[in-house]
Amino acid sequence: MAIRDYGMVRPKDRVIVAGSGGKDSLVLLKVLCDLRRAAPIDFEIVPLHIKTGFEDGFERVAAWADQALGLEIREVRTDIARILAEVSDPEKSVCALCSRLRRGHLYSLAHEMGAASIALGHTRDDIVETFLLRCLYTGQMGAMRPARVSNDGRNRVIRPLAYCPAELVERYFSFLEIAPVSNNCPIRSDGKRALVRGLLKDLEKDNPKARASLFAALGNIDMKSLCVREDRDAHTH
Repeated sequence: MAIRDYGMVRPKDRVIVAGSGGKDSLVLLKVLCDLRRAAPIDFEIVPLHIKTGFEDGFERVAAWADQALGLEIREVRTDIARILAEVSDPEKSVCALCSRLRRGHLYSLAHEMGAASIALGHTRDDIVETFLLRCLYTGQMGAMRPARVSNDGRNRVIRPLAYCPAELVERYFSFLEIAPVSNNCPIRSDGKRALVRGLLKDLEKDNPKARASLFAALGNIDMKSLCVREDRDAHTH
């Protein structure tokens, strides 16, 4: 389990759970609630919903969380929809900017609330797709570490579903008996991510374990075979 392998949750932690109202975030919230009941440690779950202005039906999700999990989801209003409308380019996706804006709100709130970590609902598929996107479009090897400290050193981000294939999360969600929030964003979506998903499906026709292999590769790096230039200074001293 990723939570154990990466030491994601510790005794007395206050864990903010980012709840978009989508399938992944709802499964994450349910899994953490089940873990809190079964785990030998005590920790606090604080669900937060960063409102972008594009959601439809979040009230239904909030009512489900209250009734089924006994949790109140705190909703945080933002100007994200307005900001994206002002800077959007019809030819480009603003998904990455939207994500950064939502993350910025989460970071600020986590610091104010003294939270030990912020839990995000990224799955194994999200991590593999990000790895390919960075390789293909930025010329850099990288992905989304299951647990890491933010660049400013003030916040810790955890991804408890990091080992879970998206298909497994989808199947688990079907048992929750709740419809996810609809995202009515009118701005161009991330076409590159859709392209990478199509590439992975093609690869799986030949190798059904392609995604699992790519994820495993992220933790099994042969540094000696990579094209990393050696530090010349190290050889002169």
